[in-house]
Amino acid sequence: MIELQQVSKSFGEYQVLKGISAVFERGKTNLIIGQSGSGKTVLLKSIIGLHEIDGGSIIYDGKVFSRMNFKEKKEIRKEIGMVFQGGALFDSSTVEENVIYPLDMFTRMTLAEKIDRANFCLKRVNIENANKLYPSELSGGMKKRVAIARAISIEPQYLFFDEPNSGLDPKNAILIDKLIKEITEEFNTTTIINTHDMNSVMEIGDKVIFIFEGRKWWEGDRNSILQSENPELNSFIYATSLMQKIRSFVNN
Repeated sequence: MIELQQVSKSFGEYQVLKGISAVFERGKTNLIIGQSGSGKTVLLKSIIGLHEIDGGSIIYDGKVFSRMNFKEKKEIRKEIGMVFQGGALFDSSTVEENVIYPLDMFTRMTLAEKIDRANFCLKRVNIENANKLYPSELSGGMKKRVAIARAISIEPQYLFFDEPNSGLDPKNAILIDKLIKEITEEFNTTTIINTHDMNSVMEIGDKVIFIFEGRKWWEGDRNSILQSENPELNSFIYATSLMQKIRSFVNN
């Protein structure tokens, strides 16, 4: 579980996050949604420590992460898996080398053990016999799955996804959503997903936080979001759903 208590963050005189409190539960898919510029990306980066917050607390299973020193935070980061928006695979490294990278950083496994772990993770995301391929030889959907394999290679307690369906066609986006949901439940991770994809919200949104102008504006799940009377949330849902329909029509 990850808990936020009155988290605030400013850049110069501009306050991006304004006292956000939330609880992200283990074994569930926790989604952060909001318009561009709402603060959701800054919030995600603050939770994993890429931004130092100005006020409040970020707590990982009872441990106050935001007050830790560098060495203490490094111990928590050993339990964090992160999938960046573009996948962020190393172009000059093979699929196998990409998946092994966190194991090189955080474990003392032998090379044989690392290869076994990489094979297990690749099989888990439905990619086999691709160990020696390079990212340039993969489709967009395969790149995302390799990025997920890399993220789970260290058996993380916490999983973070930044726009995991960005750049994917609807079919592959559904497959990635399903995979994220399965892995979250299978490994009992605390999973936080930053997204603007309403299809993801409706498919896997166990818990949904809507950020508006730096504040938590609404909180619920995929079953209650369409019944909300929150005008800003409803405007976001309508605009986002309309754009997804347009993109789907153009791509097809």
